[in-house]
Parts: sequence; structure tokens; C-alpha cells
Amino acid sequence: MEMDTKVTVHDAMTSSVITADPKTTIADAALLMTRFKIGSLIVKSNLELEPEGLITESDIISKVVSRDIQASEITIGDIMTKNLIMIDPGSELNQAARLMAKNHIRRLPVVDDGGLVGILTSTDVLMVSPELTDILVENARMENPAEYTDMEKSVPGTCEICGNYLEYLDEVDGKFVCEECKEDLEGD
Repeated sequence: MEMDTKVTVHDAMTSSVITADPKTTIADAALLMTRFKIGSLIVKSNLELEPEGLITESDIISKVVSRDIQASEITIGDIMTKNLIMIDPGSELNQAARLMAKNHIRRLPVVDDGGLVGILTSTDVLMVSPELTDILVENARMENPAEYTDMEKSVPGTCEICGNYLEYLDEVDGKFVCEECKEDLEGD
């Protein structure tokens, strides 16, 4: 008898999601992220079941700090990413990883029956299923062999040196690394 070994989004997601109202100031959002040691907040008002948006540390830096905007005078609703790509908790984890890589995102709100039930990050994917990177590359090569003829061993995933999630990583000395870290390694 064959066992079903399908790993789902539910298996890897974080179910205790920190959310914030769109009217929350950037200053308060930054305090929440610091307090809970997280890099993003799902934006959702109490009246809404589905997430309305997402805000990350990177959003705060690029859209507020770099423009010298007072963090207490702007809300997360003003700068949040809208029209989120979401996933069902019953979806396979490899499907979620492909969705992240294809759309260049590192976080997926997990929605069931229209309500937020969790969040899946690229780190969650790799912690639950580190071999997924190899599987995704092989699947992509089988589905689109022409796309991979010019690319040596380029794969989607998290750089093992800097920790950034990218669509293309190269293998150098047994580690999957981004282009920048690859240049640093080869420059030594």
C-alpha cells in the first residue's frame, strides 16, 4: 500500500498571523514588527475576512524612510501592496513555491473559505521541505526544457549566504547563491 506523502501549504504555514488595520500608522506598524520579530504584516480591517494588503520592512524603507516621510503621518493603507496573490491551505507546497518564484514574492497569505488562516513565507517552505528547490528545478526543466538550456544550474530559492529569496540561484561549491554572492565568492 502506497502512502500519500503530499506536503501541503497547511503543513508549512504560520497560523498565528499578525494583522493590522489599514489606518495604522507606519510608526505603529514598525513597532508591531519589532515587537513580534516579523518582517511583514497582513493588512486587514476587522470587518473584512480576506486580507486587503501586505506591508513589509522593505516597503517601509523604500516608500517612507528613503523619501523622508514622517512615519507617524502616513498609514499602512497608503503604501501597502494590494491585489495580493493568495493560496489555499490544501494546495501542495511545491505549487506555492512555484507561485512565489513566478511572481517574485516571498510571502503568501493563506485563505480558506474567504478568511485568512495563515501566512506562508519562503523560509517556511525551505524549513519544511529543503529539497523542494531541486524538485522545482527538475519539474521546470521537464516542462520548459528550452528555457533552461542557457542556464547552468540556476534554481529558485533562498541564497544560502545572504538569505534573499530569488528566482535564480547558482550552485557554487555545493551552495545555492545569488549572483551578487557568487561574484563575491569567485572574487576571493
